[in-house]
Amino acid sequence: MGRDAEFPLTPELEGNLAKLLAAVNIFRAAYGIPMIVSSGYRPGHFNTDAGGAGNSAHKTCEACDFHDSDGKLKAFAKENIPLLEQAGLYVEDFKSTPTWIHLQIRPTMYRFFKP
Repeated sequence: MGRDAEFPLTPELEGNLAKLLAAVNIFRAAYGIPMIVSSGYRPGHFNTDAGGAGNSAHKTCEACDFHDSDGKLKAFAKENIPLLEQAGLYVEDFKSTPTWIHLQIRPTMYRFFKP
């Protein structure tokens, strides 16, 4: 989307992105159904424009959102906590993500966390 032209990826961001991709691919392979990204890297004003939190993991290439209007991804995540643990993924509380699921590699105190 050209965001990296205005906000080039640093080696640290590229490393985060590689870890995120590996983790999400573990989840995606087990899910077995195509997943559509709704939001990924959101540096600077892109995060602000999207209404993201100031400390959003999207800003550091540690989070990705996927469309989930039917709740199937959320149900799969709830039913597969060991898979989330294996992949190193954390999930934003579903009350905050009505039509998408937020997956991140940045550790939080709980596997399912409130933003």
